[in-house]
Amino acid sequence: MAEPMTTYRSAEGVDERRRPPAAGADVVLASAGPPRLGPAAFVRLVMHLTRRHLASSYHLTLLGWAWPVARQLVQLAVLVFLFSQIFDLGIENYPVFVFIGLLSWTWLSSGVSSAATSLIQQRHLVNQPRLANSTLPVVAIAAPLVDLLFGVPILVVMLVLTEGLRVEALACIPLALVQLALLTGLAWIVASVSVMFRDVPNLVTVVLGVLFYLTPVFYGLRSVPDRFEWVLHLNPMTTLIEAYRHALLGTSAPSAGALAAVIAFSFAVAAGGFLLFRRLEPDFADHL
Repeated sequence: MAEPMTTYRSAEGVDERRRPPAAGADVVLASAGPPRLGPAAFVRLVMHLTRRHLASSYHLTLLGWAWPVARQLVQLAVLVFLFSQIFDLGIENYPVFVFIGLLSWTWLSSGVSSAATSLIQQRHLVNQPRLANSTLPVVAIAAPLVDLLFGVPILVVMLVLTEGLRVEALACIPLALVQLALLTGLAWIVASVSVMFRDVPNLVTVVLGVLFYLTPVFYGLRSVPDRFEWVLHLNPMTTLIEAYRHALLGTSAPSAGALAAVIAFSFAVAAGGFLLFRRLEPDFADHL
């Protein structure tokens, strides 16, 4: 016997008469907003979108996936020439020293600047029923992380030829996770606020330009007068870069208190950034 017809109201508000789904059939319920993904599904989606982003970035280029390495080597060559030949800072094994800082800083700079426009430039993807909006800023962080990973073999070769590999280098893994938490939180903050205020991407560019000189990328803390050192320590990247260098080169380590503060701050930024993103997310459609 046929099932009785039932009246349903469509998403457009139109009444339709049709039979209800059979028992046991999968039913897809419309949601009022973007989906909420579990951690595993979220990571899979970020990885998928990152692969697509990188494939499109290097598609039809002559160097292809060699471009990340080429950019890093050019930056390294310029900094080494300037600060070991023209303005000698007296830092031992300067090429490795500066490359460690450069890899960490480039991840932050490229990721946060891209995240600031991630929702604006991909407005066609915002509020799609099968795509969580919060993945888009994270993809902006994940893409330069892949570029960084291309530079890791170069760094390993440089270390083998100079200082040698240290067991302490394994500490770079948890340090990278702390930096990932910090950058992800910053990405959610700048991406969501940029939707509301379009001046934010330009402000991010200015702030990153200033922070480059206030972060010990091409110099060490020993080069900074004691009375100004506290200013650099307001920047969490200072402690992270010094910790990377300690693990890889055996330079002076940041204090346990400073490192603990940066870890706590980074995860607080990640949590706060996520909450802010969720708070502003319902208004995205009105501003994009």
